[in-house]
Amino acid sequence: MKSFSIFVVIYITMYMIRNNFKVALPLLKSQLGLITTDLGYIGFVFSIVYGFGKFIVGYIVDGKNTKNILSILLLLSSITVLCMGILFTMNNVPMGWIVVLWSLNGLFQCVGGPSCASVITQWTTRSHRGRYIGLWNASHNIGGGFAGIFAVWCATTFFKGQVAGMFIIPAIVAAVVAIGTFFIGKNRPEDLGWNSSEEIFGEPVEKANVDAENLTKWEIFKKYLLTNPYIWVLCVANVFVYIVRIGIDNWAPLYVTEHLNFS
Repeated sequence: MKSFSIFVVIYITMYMIRNNFKVALPLLKSQLGLITTDLGYIGFVFSIVYGFGKFIVGYIVDGKNTKNILSILLLLSSITVLCMGILFTMNNVPMGWIVVLWSLNGLFQCVGGPSCASVITQWTTRSHRGRYIGLWNASHNIGGGFAGIFAVWCATTFFKGQVAGMFIIPAIVAAVVAIGTFFIGKNRPEDLGWNSSEEIFGEPVEKANVDAENLTKWEIFKKYLLTNPYIWVLCVANVFVYIVRIGIDNWAPLYVTEHLNFS
């Protein structure tokens, strides 16, 4: 449970320094003079880097100590967001710097999902895995909901309503979480000298896992993923789900502020 709890906390924290940008959209326009098109470019580049990074970097880190890697990447992400916050305290903020820094944040956060799934798989058996992945998935909603409230509170309480506060304080909190989680918990039961999760819970090892023991990572990828039609169906379906989800999620704060006169 310790390692599972750590990944829930890490992912909530990642959302805290990702979704703060969405809440900051109205202030980025009113205080920094950015236009809606600028914000669209920033979000587009972030999504491209995050999407391809999730696939490429996630593949690279799989099989390594993903718990520690994720803590390190969270720290790098917090430093990037802190730099953005400091940048927002200046006059005439260069658009290029915002794009570069937010893209770096996407790169550092892209392996959050793959890393969490990898470690949960190490610590759970097939019969329990869905339950824990479902519980971990709640961190998306908890982090996403908390991010906006916390960002607004930070800006109002410490920065007199300035948009920089939505980035600086959450980044500092994220850095503390990253450092703390690096030293807590293990990547898999074997790191504690225990048996595998299947042996601990008395469940047989899945045939696919047994067959894959003598395969390279690339061979596993080709055999079980690249040529798996169900994976491709899920990928295509997920594209359309994300068009709706991200379209609404990213632009809702700006829309309700400008068109519905929400504060």
